[in-house]
Amino acid sequence: MARQLLIGDGATVAYTNGLLADGAIDIQKLSSDGPTSLIAGETVADSDQIRFVQGGPSGIDVNIVSPWVYGRDLQVVSGKSGAAQTAEVARIALATNATAAGQHTIKVINLTNGEEPFNLKSYTITVAAGATPTTQCTAFTTAINADLPYWVNSITNNGTSIDFTGFKKGEVKADGSVQEELVHIDFAFEAIDGNGNGTADTVSYQTAGDRGVGDGFYIKEMEEELRGVNYGFYNRVELPNTPAQSADTTVAYDMYHIVSTKDGSSSSQIRGVDNLIEIYIAFKSGDADGVIFENKLNGYTGSVGFAPVIL
Repeated sequence: MARQLLIGDGATVAYTNGLLADGAIDIQKLSSDGPTSLIAGETVADSDQIRFVQGGPSGIDVNIVSPWVYGRDLQVVSGKSGAAQTAEVARIALATNATAAGQHTIKVINLTNGEEPFNLKSYTITVAAGATPTTQCTAFTTAINADLPYWVNSITNNGTSIDFTGFKKGEVKADGSVQEELVHIDFAFEAIDGNGNGTADTVSYQTAGDRGVGDGFYIKEMEEELRGVNYGFYNRVELPNTPAQSADTTVAYDMYHIVSTKDGSSSSQIRGVDNLIEIYIAFKSGDADGVIFENKLNGYTGSVGFAPVIL
């Protein structure tokens, strides 16, 4: 499967000597005059092929273009409105008093990578007989705040429970490093003495972690992965000739998704993902140029049976 990402920054479609303005996104049709801009309302009857074009990024004096796709070969035309990622808030709640003096431990477990062995950090407090959940949570909060796990942004003591807020992708941690993925947290509670010692725990998620749609940090990562396709850049050691990136990590992007077969036939004899062209188009959420793009896209793809995409 060939994958490509084009990113718009709100620039209006305009050409100078054939070059599209940096950050603009256009749809071109194949006409007798060569590639020209598709006009809203034009259909497959006006041109059997279209392609998607990005101007720039700055410093690259060529248009970034998708392959030509036949209208009759389109397989998917869809989109989702942009939404920023949401940090996970995980809660461990304690119930009932300790029945005897002893030691209690909370293990904070980092499930982010989805594969064992998981990183974890343990915090142990000494409890007196009859220690309440409130007393225990206060002691745990003090111990944890003194040495936060590197995957936890902050904690909040609610009295009989503690909330842990994980980092989002792209956030800078206490040691200056950048979180590479949205954090997912779990817990284990142990009473070292006393066979449970009367106190029980419950784990819940007050806010589910969510990558969002078109979050700027994820779009930046996708752009990095696809620089070979977009810019012909395959330098894996990041030398100074690395192309500038277009993704803005401060925003979320409305995302359009177009998939077509790539053999130029509406009745392909080639099966499997290797026969597909997959194109992602990113517009900053609420960008007026996204509406212009939609009008062009919907007129053309509607002529081959696709429902309009309205974000």
